[in-house]
Amino acid sequence: MSRYTGPRVKLLRRLGGVDLPGLTRKMKWVSNRPFPPGQHGRNMRLKKSDYRVRLEEKQKVRFYYGLRERQIVRYMRRAAKSKGNTGENFLRYLESRLDNVVFRMGLAPTVPAARQMVNHGHIAVNGQKVNIASYEIRANDEISVRDRERSRKLGELWAAEPSLALPAWLEFDKNALKGRVLDTPSRDHLPYELNEQLIIEFYSQKV
Repeated sequence: MSRYTGPRVKLLRRLGGVDLPGLTRKMKWVSNRPFPPGQHGRNMRLKKSDYRVRLEEKQKVRFYYGLRERQIVRYMRRAAKSKGNTGENFLRYLESRLDNVVFRMGLAPTVPAARQMVNHGHIAVNGQKVNIASYEIRANDEISVRDRERSRKLGELWAAEPSLALPAWLEFDKNALKGRVLDTPSRDHLPYELNEQLIIEFYSQKV
């Protein structure tokens, strides 16, 4: 299954109006129409099956981080094999993606925009250009905007008014457009509501 590139507001309405602040800045459009899209969306009163509840929880992760199905399965398998709680491991790996860290530092208005910044070579990790959005950030890594005119303009544009508050596991200098990972991310700093146990149950036959 490929990465979703369709209308994001429509997607959030289909998921029941869930608030995913890293997916779009048009959340008021979602709250103004708290029903599924389509001609009959306003009158739909569907009872969700157990499968659908778990599927929708998994879709939150897929769409928020812009993942393909195969990538989610890979993260889940890795989380299951790692020491500690599978759900917390899973979320830690997702939150440690470079595109997500760029967004959480305030260098982009959404996760998709942060992914584009990384892919276009505007971001450096420990002084070296990294253009892989899934690159895993570790504690003490330094993330910065590259010293190029176009890169700095982009960083300055969004750093002035970040979409979310800076989480405790990151630090960021707006003037230098440079930040550092202080610690590994935890589910306590997740910017949206998620029940990772439902995702584990959804993939119980695949992992």
